[in-house]
Amino acid sequence: MTKKAIYADWIYYDGKIEQNKYLIINDNIIEGLSLAPENGCEIIRRENSAVFPGLINTHAHLPMSMFRGLADDLALMDWLKNHIWPVESKWLSDAFVHDATLLSAVEMIRCGTVCANDMYFFSDHVASALIKCGLRGVVGVGVLDFPTKTGKGADDYIAKGAALYQKYKDHETIDISLCPHAPYTVNPDNFRKCVEFCGKHDILLHTHLLEAPTERADITERYGKSPIELMNEVGAFDIKSIFAHTIHPTDEEIGLMGSKGVCTAHCLESNMKLASGFSPVKKMLDAGMNVTIGTDGQASNNDIDMIGEMSTVAKFHKAFNMDATVLDAKTVLDMATKNAAKALGLEKCGELKAGYKADFFVLSFDAVNVTPVYNPVSHLVYSASQRDVTDVYVNGKCLMENGVITVIDEHEIKDKARSWAAKIKG
Repeated sequence: MTKKAIYADWIYYDGKIEQNKYLIINDNIIEGLSLAPENGCEIIRRENSAVFPGLINTHAHLPMSMFRGLADDLALMDWLKNHIWPVESKWLSDAFVHDATLLSAVEMIRCGTVCANDMYFFSDHVASALIKCGLRGVVGVGVLDFPTKTGKGADDYIAKGAALYQKYKDHETIDISLCPHAPYTVNPDNFRKCVEFCGKHDILLHTHLLEAPTERADITERYGKSPIELMNEVGAFDIKSIFAHTIHPTDEEIGLMGSKGVCTAHCLESNMKLASGFSPVKKMLDAGMNVTIGTDGQASNNDIDMIGEMSTVAKFHKAFNMDATVLDAKTVLDMATKNAAKALGLEKCGELKAGYKADFFVLSFDAVNVTPVYNPVSHLVYSASQRDVTDVYVNGKCLMENGVITVIDEHEIKDKARSWAAKIKG
């Protein structure tokens, strides 16, 4: 395969900005940087642009794109129990999940996101849609105590997860995770079963934790222990795992999780919209936790735009801590890239450096909102939008070129989404 040499004015390589160089790609692997490409390379020039490692969304519900805007301005448990669960019960199917994931895939590509850590149902169809679009995915199999369209109970969900793991265990861009939904929907015995399965197969356990203000009291009343105590007791902190939200931990609990290097997916915009509270990210980072960034699903965010999410995270925590130096642009970019890859167990991903996977996006600085340029990393986090993303590569394959998605028909996907919405609205 012909090597590619991508020129950009700025390349965020190995954690620092390099100027006026070529990123050399051999098949799906980054070879390094060069001042001039060797003979025979396919040369791609992107003037007045920067190349960044692809963004990684560590908590998403990709098929919920079809429910975007369906139930807004509601408290979390009202939103979930009285609006989302009923509509899911009525509409979820293989075809629905596949089409909805394709809609999310287009949204991911347009904002420079190369991988999503997904938690949902009909997971095989989430995986097939991501494969069709050339994206990476950690595809989660949902586990609950009670029956749904996709399973009879926890043992059945786990068995389905085992079958999916066997199907994809050697796949180049798809990993499988097990997703016990939350301590309030999965009891400790079933959580232990999930932990044992994930530990045995070295796959990710992905769950919600301390998402709602009432969760601590509810779980303590039910089990005599806090959600954090339960997770520690069942061993979830001792395997490869990631905990979405983690909004309401005590300082003592943060210390415990920091000592174990626990990974969390910070979903600030969703938490703000549902009035769930504010995760103490600075305390978590200071304690040694690995904090990453997720968007949650489009039914609660209402988008999965990781560039917008990074900007919100960076700015909010400065105000929250009354400290303008907190969560600088580089820290936030790391949260969305290399911290995320570490949390999800994605080897040789999340950074641009020799030997790593060729997952990256190109950000143009032609638009007025990103003119002039002093610090490209700062511009990405504070000034840019998804409209400034021109090119996206995953595993060395071009998914979007000069603003045109090359792997799938975007218009057809949007038309299908409108057809589904017409049915849902009745």
